[in-house]
Formats: sequence, structure tokens, C-alpha cells
Amino acid sequence: MILVGDIGGTNTRLALAVTADDGVRLEHERYFRTPPDLAPLIRDYLAAANRAAPAAAALCGAGPLRADGSIHLTNVDCTLEPSAIGTAAGVGRALIVNDFEAVAQAIPALTPDQLRACGGGTGDARAPRIVLGAGTGLGIASLLPHSGEWIVIPGEGGHVDLAPVNDEELIVWQRLRQTSDRVSAEMVLSGSGLQRLYHALCGSTLDSPSITKAATAGDVAAHRALHLFTRWLGRVAGNAALTLGARGGVYVAGGIVPAWGEHFDAVQFRAGFEDKAPFAGWLAEIPSFVVTHPQPALLGLARLATRQSKI
Repeated sequence: MILVGDIGGTNTRLALAVTADDGVRLEHERYFRTPPDLAPLIRDYLAAANRAAPAAAALCGAGPLRADGSIHLTNVDCTLEPSAIGTAAGVGRALIVNDFEAVAQAIPALTPDQLRACGGGTGDARAPRIVLGAGTGLGIASLLPHSGEWIVIPGEGGHVDLAPVNDEELIVWQRLRQTSDRVSAEMVLSGSGLQRLYHALCGSTLDSPSITKAATAGDVAAHRALHLFTRWLGRVAGNAALTLGARGGVYVAGGIVPAWGEHFDAVQFRAGFEDKAPFAGWLAEIPSFVVTHPQPALLGLARLATRQSKI
């Protein structure tokens, strides 16, 4: 049994991962607001679970891994420190990785019913893949094939510059630029980014769930905000696919797009993704998917911790 935890800028998800004949099973899943100090939360969680002590602990966080193996979250004052978390879990030292490294670790294990196709061709199963997702921030990681396995390379691609491509995007980008020294991808392609888009379009303020509801109710500005968000997400995904040569596929995870379900505008996403002449045809062959597995990061952590324990 492995303690796994996905520590985000807003929410913390903890579970106990058990390896079964049919794969990894997640038990005793619980959600919490992310605290400044994780150790007390982990001790209380394990006490409430009333199970045997875990054999290992693996947690992921939304931020870059530091030289000492820790992560200080980018969007909240919380540090994932391997020794402190390991001591709280009773395992000595915890495994700590970037959150989208964990998500990427799950991609090869996902079944067709845990993915929703959203355009593109058949791709090349032997080629690199990209996984990205918007939530409190914007995460991106890569998967590279090697000797029948997959090597995951985490990065901070969510913090690249965001560029306007047409006149509509330029007008909105200029309004966003008036409120910040720099317009990054994460500044727009995140929960707070959707709010910024809506404000830039109409001058009003709504939270992200309300914007989504307003769009389905016919609010023109809300609909335009979702439209721009989705197209820009496609542009960023296309840039990443070009950079890596990710002909194996692009996988969209995170808290926002999977929650939209069938309301996700795959046409707009693919329009932004493929709008890169002279490589539009090359990109059109790359398949894209929305990850519908409810906890891909926890699944990826369990797979990673199990594999490392066998090395």
C-alpha cells in the first residue's frame, strides 16, 4: 500500500494506492484545502484511514523540483519536503515529483474508456507525447519512448510567453498586458486566467464556474472567453508538439477541461493547435485526447513509486 498525494495550488488530494490484478486501485480518497504544512494533515489522514502503515509515500506538487528533492508550490506558500513528509507518513523519506510528471506517468496505463478523443489523425505510437492541463496553474510534461518504456520529462512550459495570432486575440492580449508586465500562458490558461479573459472582454468579474454557467445560458462575453481560452490552449499545445515532435499524441488533463465534459469545444482547440503553417497538415495528423480518469496524478504516482521500489 502506497500513500499518494496530489498537492495543488488550491486543493490537496490524498489516497491509498493498492496494486491489484486489474491494476492500481485508489482507496480512502480525500480532498482538503492545501495547507502551509502538510505533515499534520498527513498524520491525521493516516490515523483516520485506520489501515496498516504504508510501504511508501509519493506526492506531487505544482512547481519545479529543487536540488534537494523538494518542491515549493508556485501558487501557494507550501513546501513538499521529502524527509518531513516521509516522517509524517512513517516511511522515512517520501518521493516528491512535479504534478504533471505524475500525470504523464499515468498516460501509458490509461484505457480507451479513460480518454475522450477530440480530433486529429492516428499519430505514431512510437513517437513522443505531450500532456498538459489547466487548473490553478498550467502544467506541461513530455513522454519520450525508450527501449519499450516511457521516459517522463517535466517542465515549466506553462510559464512561456503567450502570443496573440489574430486581431481578436491581439485586442484581448493588449487589455491583459495593461494589468501585468508579462502575459504568460498560465496567466490566461488557468482558473484565474479565465476570469481575466472575461474581465478583459466585458469589464465584469465572475469566478470560473460562473463563467462556464453563464456561457451555457447565453452570455456572449462568457462564451467568447471560453472560445478564446480553448483556442489559446490549442495554440500552446501545438507549440509544445512542434517543439518536441510529439506525433504520438497530445493529452489534455487538469481541473478545467475534463470538468467541461462534452461542452469542451474540440473544434476551437484543434483550430488553435493546427494553425501553424507550413506545418498545419503535419499537426493535423497528431491525435488529441481529454483525460477522463478522475485522478491521473495519483495513478501516475502509484505507478512511479511501485516501479522505483523494484529497482
